[in-house]
Amino acid sequence: MAVITISRQLGSFGEEIATAVADKLNYEYIHKQKIGETLAGHGLRARDFKKYDEKKPSIWQSLSEQTRKFQSLLRAVIYDFAIKENTVIVGRGGQILLKDLPGVLHLRIIAPFKTRMNRLMAEGYEEKNAERALRQRDRDSSGYIYSFFGANWDDAELYDLVLNTKSISSDTGIKLILDTLDAREFKEIPKETSEKLGDLALTHKVEAAIMEIPGLSWANLYVNKGVANISGTANSDSTIVECKRIVSGIQGIKSVDSQLFVKRDLGD
Repeated sequence: MAVITISRQLGSFGEEIATAVADKLNYEYIHKQKIGETLAGHGLRARDFKKYDEKKPSIWQSLSEQTRKFQSLLRAVIYDFAIKENTVIVGRGGQILLKDLPGVLHLRIIAPFKTRMNRLMAEGYEEKNAERALRQRDRDSSGYIYSFFGANWDDAELYDLVLNTKSISSDTGIKLILDTLDAREFKEIPKETSEKLGDLALTHKVEAAIMEIPGLSWANLYVNKGVANISGTANSDSTIVECKRIVSGIQGIKSVDSQLFVKRDLGD
């Protein structure tokens, strides 16, 4: 079965449509709380997830090791959810991480700014607060996608289907999505794609696990069919041993092909 990614503007009914589609298909709904809980299981603190989730990092944050760890673990989590199939992944750059993969439907749900303002005001927002909330969320989402993925949030090429809910009701939008999923392009994810996703998830788990090892600097890192390939330098033999130990302990890693070597001073 398929995987669906949904990018949505605040006030576009995107969350409501995503939830309804997941319910009708009996798909797992991958939202903020579920992603946060999964990241916590990989060792990312809840406060760090809250700090980076769908927000543009500051210049200093973008240079921090914690930001890089968030990036690596987020990618690993998204890839792991995609492998399971039958999932609706909301936000978090899923449309970019899973771009061009067979069996993945990428949706964008939008509405004009004024329409979205009226909807927030109908929920009880004062006009100024509604405008402020929409502009802040749009800036955050756009900045997040650009900072973490180098992409334009509004780029139509990232999406297979764009729904403008100004005149299309939520029910009509849901029906359009379900009808699209009947196309053969979205029937299932090929086995080779699942294997690729598995290796990508493991690659980022390895990256997150070893980035905090003192004295280790890798030049190349990837996982192929469960084999972790790492090349680079270390400050000691014990650092290389520690790296191998940590990577070998990651579930799904079958073996470690280490091309690490100890960097010697010229005077040695």
